[in-house]
Parts: sequence; structure tokens; C-alpha cells
Amino acid sequence: MSPPHAMGLHKLLRPLRPLVSPIVEYPHRRRLERCVNVADLRLAAEKRMHRMCFGYLDSGADDEVTLRRSKDAFLEKEIHYRVLPGTNPETLDLSARVLGEDLGLPFFPCPCAGQRMFHNEGEVAVAAAAS
Repeated sequence: MSPPHAMGLHKLLRPLRPLVSPIVEYPHRRRLERCVNVADLRLAAEKRMHRMCFGYLDSGADDEVTLRRSKDAFLEKEIHYRVLPGTNPETLDLSARVLGEDLGLPFFPCPCAGQRMFHNEGEVAVAAAAS
């Protein structure tokens, strides 16, 4: 028997996605709305993602020295979430200058092998999100 993707079943069910997605995604969206720091986002991702995919993204190379240093650097910073004055969405400016380039939002995709592990459209989805 052929697997569902080989039979094209996902293409037949695509019209139902707008009806089914809000129901299936509800617990994940609710968990994401309650996140207030990087640790909360990490736990939400761990609950949402396949264990192998999460382990791939959550780990580092070799003895994970750089990963440990990055985590320690984030622990040194203290941010008081949702209490900052002047965070009205109309007046908030998140722009930053990174490597001599002005960015409207200082987040950018980084190279990561096997992006289809994390989204069914892989690099195409990352490019669409970045534009």
C-alpha cells in the first residue's frame, strides 16, 4: 500500500485546510500567546515539533561550547516584558543596523540544512517569510 503523500492525498485534502487548521492549531497558538521569554518559546517549540527536528535545532555542534556561551549571554540580559512604556504598535521602532545594513526588524533567516524538516515548503517558505 502506498503512503498517503505518494498517493497525493494531501493535495485532495488541501481545500479543507482553512476549516481544519484553526481547530488543530488552537492549542499551539494559545501556548504561543502565553510566551513571554525565550525559554517559554523554546518549550512551546519542543511541544509542537517532532522530537528529531527539535533536537536538531536545539543542539549545537561538537561539544556545544558556542551554544552554551550564547545561552549564558542571553541570561545576562534582563528585559521586563509587557511593561515597557511607548510600545504602541504605531510608534514602536524595531529597526536596527546590522553589519552596515538598516533592517526594519532585526531578525533574519540563517542557513540551516534540511529546512523541509521544519516546513513542508522548506527554503521557499523561509524566503516568503523573509520578504
